[in-house]
Amino acid sequence: MSINSAMIAGVAGLSSNSTALAVISDNIANVNTVGFKRNDTSFARMVTKSSGGGGYSSGGVSAIPRALIADQGLLQTTGNATDLAISGDGFFVVSQDSAGAGGVAFTRAGAFVADSEGYLRNSAGYYLQG
Repeated sequence: MSINSAMIAGVAGLSSNSTALAVISDNIANVNTVGFKRNDTSFARMVTKSSGGGGYSSGGVSAIPRALIADQGLLQTTGNATDLAISGDGFFVVSQDSAGAGGVAFTRAGAFVADSEGYLRNSAGYYLQG
């Protein structure tokens, strides 16, 4: 193994560890963000072509961050009678107007408040569709 090959493997390891720490930091920073799903990091070996003459070339490691968007988030009790939660698959259907004519969007955040007309609206002003 040449000194260059050893340095490349070391730099790849440090870079992968840096990526893993960034993912952990992102998880910590967003722990109270509504609807945030944690991320995870997996590591994979990098295999390189060995140099001619039977020499060894180390490949290093690569970090692969993954967003765990299919996992169920934590359900939290709020004490607000109009807050809703979905356990399992599915989304709340919301729209920019109460009739749903402005197109629809999907969300898992269930913090709704009744407006003056009795319609449930989220913090972005979208109406909950039924």
